[in-house]
Formats: sequence, C-alpha cells, structure tokens
Amino acid sequence: MNIIDIINKTKNRIPLAKEEISYLTDGFTSGSIPDYQVSAWLMAVCLCGLTDSETAALTAAMRDSGETLSLDGIGSDETADKH
Repeated sequence: MNIIDIINKTKNRIPLAKEEISYLTDGFTSGSIPDYQVSAWLMAVCLCGLTDSETAALTAAMRDSGETLSLDGIGSDETADKH
C-alpha cells in the first residue's frame, strides 16, 4: 500500500478501503506521508468526492488519530460534542 496508489484510486473514483484510509491518516500524523502528498489526495477528493463509507471511515480514522476525551463523568444521559 502506498500514497500514490491511494491518490490515483481517488482520482479515478475507485473507492478506498477502510485500511487505505487508516494508512493515509496514520502516515500523515506520524510524518511518514508528507503534507504535499496529502494535499494532492485532498485535491482529488475535492474534484472527485468520497463515498459515504469513505467519509465515515475518514471521520473515524481522524477521530482515532489522537487523544480522545471521555465525557462519561458529566453525569447526563444526553451528551453532545459540537465537533
């Protein structure tokens, strides 16, 4: 798996697997995929779009890419995060 293949798949409107999206976000946050390559992928996304499943996988991968805050201690049955 490599970033060039991921960029090309998005440019050709071939849906990415969840693992490919995780590879992309993990590589960007670790620094192994440079920002200019992620920018190229984002341009392909801008021009060609993402499927609903790709969008969900990207959202989950971004959520899981850093620290998360537990809101369990708030003491309410309904808790929401504006993000």
